[in-house]
Amino acid sequence: MLRYIVWRIAVMVPTLLIISALVFTIIELPPGDYFDSYVAELRAQGEAVDSDRIQMMRKEYGFDKPPVIRYFYWVGGMLHGDFGYSFEYELPVRDVIGDRMWLTILVSFVTIIFTWLIAFPIGMYSATHQYSWGDYGLTFFGLLGLAIPNFMLALILMYFANIWFGTSIG
Repeated sequence: MLRYIVWRIAVMVPTLLIISALVFTIIELPPGDYFDSYVAELRAQGEAVDSDRIQMMRKEYGFDKPPVIRYFYWVGGMLHGDFGYSFEYELPVRDVIGDRMWLTILVSFVTIIFTWLIAFPIGMYSATHQYSWGDYGLTFFGLLGLAIPNFMLALILMYFANIWFGTSIG
């Protein structure tokens, strides 16, 4: 078992590197960078744009370096817990994630409890009424729930919640 765990961890490292390289490449593919869109946004608002300031910001955030070098800086920073800077929120990414982490944990915890409260009685019924119509029906709906993508299931549940509870969903 220990050998299997070591093997899985050893395979995880190159897998994460490949995935991170693909994500970074996809982010880098569109022409321009953040500062090009920042300049376009400022010009659309009618503000003057100081090109020296933009160049200084590009240098400060490392956008003056080639993408390969930026990738290795990015991976190195992530290994040290530095996820970079969010230009949208004007905060370090670690702070943006940290602000939302507790709500995410709470929602996950409530979801786990809710799932147990529903799944346990259904499983008990299916176990005690094996091969009955109720068992087949619950098995069918359980497999249907697994087969439907999560986003589609969420939309379907919101639709029925709107009908049953008379609420409006954005």
